[in-house]
Amino acid sequence: MSSVAEYLTQIKDLTIVPPVLISILSLEDDNELSFGELEKKVQSDQILVARLLKLANSPFFSRGNAVANMKQVITRLGFKTVRSMVAMAMTDSLFRQGNYKKFRDEVWDHSIAKGILAQFLCEEKKMRKEAELSLTCGLMQDLGKIVLNTIDRAKYVEVLGEFQTTDKSIYDLEKEAFGVDSVEMGAAAARLWKLPAQIIEVIEDKSKKPEEQSPLGQIIGFGGVVARLTGHGKKEPESLSVYESYQTIFGLAKDQAPPLTDVYGERLKTNELYQFCSTL
Repeated sequence: MSSVAEYLTQIKDLTIVPPVLISILSLEDDNELSFGELEKKVQSDQILVARLLKLANSPFFSRGNAVANMKQVITRLGFKTVRSMVAMAMTDSLFRQGNYKKFRDEVWDHSIAKGILAQFLCEEKKMRKEAELSLTCGLMQDLGKIVLNTIDRAKYVEVLGEFQTTDKSIYDLEKEAFGVDSVEMGAAAARLWKLPAQIIEVIEDKSKKPEEQSPLGQIIGFGGVVARLTGHGKKEPESLSVYESYQTIFGLAKDQAPPLTDVYGERLKTNELYQFCSTL
C-alpha cells in the first residue's frame, strides 16, 4: 500500500487541476482588478469561453439580449457566478476519467447538487459570503476522489461499485484499496497545488462529525446530505441522522410540511446552474 506522500510524488507533475482553475479560485473579490484578471484568465481557454457564452446566452440569463465576449458575460452573470461556472466547466473534465457514467453519477452529480443545495441554505439564512463560496467548495471537496480515480481508475471504479452495493463506508473501502482515503488525499493534494485555505478546510471537514466542522464545512455538509437524500449520490445508512444533526445546527424546523428536503429537491431540478451542468 502506498502512503499519501508516495501518491503525492506520483501526481506532482500531473495536470489534474488545470492551472487556470487554481489561479481563478484564488481571486478573492469582485473588484476592478480581479474582474480584469478573471476575464484575462478565462480568455486563455477557448473551450471554457464557448461554454460560458453558451450559458450567458441561454434562456435562463439572456433575456433576449445576446452577448459575444467575456467582458459582457461577466457583466451579465456577475463575477462570483462566472467564477463558479469556471469551476463547474473545468472540473467537469476532471470527472470524465475512468468509468465516466459511474463516476459522474456518484461523484460529479453529487458534488454539483451539494454546492447548489448549500447555496439554498445560505440564501435562507442570509449568509451571503458563504453562498458565494459554497458551489466552488462543494465541487472541490471531492478532489481526493478525483485524485484516487486518476491514480488507478480501474481500482476506484471497483471501490465505487462496492460502495453502491454494500453498506460499507466509502472511506473504509478507499483505505482498503489504496491505503489512504479521499479526504486525506484531497487535503494533501490541495496543499500541494496551493489551493485556498478555505477549500482545504472544507475538504478536511468531510471526515468530521457535523458539530466539529467549520461553519462553512457545516454548510457544505448540509448540502451533501440533502443531495444524498434527494437522489444525488447514494443514500447512506447514517444519512438521515446526519441530516437531523444539521437541522439542529441551523435551527431548521423538524416538522415542516412538505419536508425541507422535498422543497430543496424540487428547487434543484429547475435551478439554472444545475440545468446548465446537464449540458456539459
